Order: sequence, then structure tokens, then C-alpha cells
Amino acid sequence: MKRNQITESSIKELVDAFYIKVRQDHALGPVFDGVIGTTSEAWKTHLQRMYAFWSSLMLRSRKYKGNPHQKHKDLPTFDLQLFDRWLSLFAQTVREIHTEEVATMYIERSEMIASSLKLSVEIGQKERQ
Repeated sequence: MKRNQITESSIKELVDAFYIKVRQDHALGPVFDGVIGTTSEAWKTHLQRMYAFWSSLMLRSRKYKGNPHQKHKDLPTFDLQLFDRWLSLFAQTVREIHTEEVATMYIERSEMIASSLKLSVEIGQKERQ
């Protein structure tokens, strides 16, 4: 049964399911593993950060204490079209877990976030040229 509300538990379920797909994806997996690492401990740290990030966005919990723009600006150069792949996997995952109404809220947020973070990555890549 699909979840019809956003909770800390549903956020964890979504983040875990999504990043399993990311790590298995032939295009996204190497990029994420290259930045985060391949160990369980490295991924545990990243997942904890993502639980807090999505909790802050969707539940206004203020758990996330970071600067995602700077983090993304500092990433090594990669193909910016991967943002589209990220969005596609995210939408697919959220629709598997949540009702369409809740999924739409997540998808709208993810599209705004991706657009904003993509600009940060572009700036970082231009600065390194």
C-alpha cells in the first residue's frame, strides 16, 4: 500500500530506495561512488544527511545543517544531463512509495532543487576551466 503522508519513516524509506537505484545506475552510480565513496560507512553518512535534508524540506524539521550549493559547486566535472537521470529515478522511486498527491509534492520540490543545484555545478565547472 502506498503511503499517503510524509513522515520521518517514509523519508528514510524513499531515500534508501532511491539511492539503491542511484548506486546501481550505470551513469549515476560511478559519479556518486566517486564523490561519496564505496564503503558502507561513507554511504551511511550521506544517507543520514539526505534524511535530514528531505525532512527539512518536506516536514520543515530544520534537521539539515549544510550548504548544498557549495557542496555541488565543488563537485568534480560531470555531464550536467545526469540531473535529468537523477530526476527520473527520483520520480520513479517516489511514485513507488507514495500516492500520486504526495509524489507530486516531492517531484515539484526535486525539480526546483535540481534546477538550483545544476546552476551551482555549472558555476563550479566554469570556475575550474
